[in-house]
Amino acid sequence: MIAKNLHFLPRDQRDFSPKTVALREYGRIKGKSLKHILLDRFLNQYGYDKGAVTAQAIIADLLALIEQYYRYSDNSFLKQGQMVWHAVPVDEYPKKGKSMAQTKLKPVVLDIITDSDIEDMKTPLHHRELRLKKIERWTTQTYDQGALLSQLDLAVLLNTSSMTAGEYVREYHNLYHRPLPTRGNIQLIGGGQTHKKQIIALHLKGYLVPTICQKINHSKEAVERYIRDFESVKLLSTKFDDIDVISRIIRLTPAVVKQYLDLVPLDS
Repeated sequence: MIAKNLHFLPRDQRDFSPKTVALREYGRIKGKSLKHILLDRFLNQYGYDKGAVTAQAIIADLLALIEQYYRYSDNSFLKQGQMVWHAVPVDEYPKKGKSMAQTKLKPVVLDIITDSDIEDMKTPLHHRELRLKKIERWTTQTYDQGALLSQLDLAVLLNTSSMTAGEYVREYHNLYHRPLPTRGNIQLIGGGQTHKKQIIALHLKGYLVPTICQKINHSKEAVERYIRDFESVKLLSTKFDDIDVISRIIRLTPAVVKQYLDLVPLDS
């Protein structure tokens, strides 16, 4: 009875060609890939009912995102004391209503502990000096890799508060008379607004954008944007006395308009 329901292919009809055998054997290896494991989970464990084609498209997108998130450099290895950190690219500007989840990130490699740090620990350097050296190194390394660390990034890396990290950034500026390439300074957000006055002052003295960028350590796009906004506010102030009117025309907040107006020379 059982034998009647069994269908055996004669041995001479089976395909034992090397190609077919290889496909059968190595197909099992292919099934171990993350893509196939995820596909099985989608279709058989997660209750996904939109079909294999859509599931494969979602998985491909997820894998691409994972690769982008974790791969910081081709054919590179982390050295002792290094770590990967995700920072905002230099050309990724903030916008109203734009969350960090909607902001592009770029993996960068930071030297968290170096031989120089260990040597410094042997000398009676104050911990603030050590932290200033680390902040300079991390922000510069990140900037050189096309991204920017925020004040909050520095706070986490230093295991301190955001307020304290901001104090270190300002202290560095006061000590060395140059700003660190943080996101606030380069893109002029948050505490970086304090450098707006320097940029406009240099602009009014006749310095060109490339020179201002070099002196202030800011991106060309940020410097041009703030000079453009300043000149627009300056021009509109000759036609309108009401800050709210200027604000609506130029689409800047009244507070920002007032900041620019305060920078307009009295004799202009």
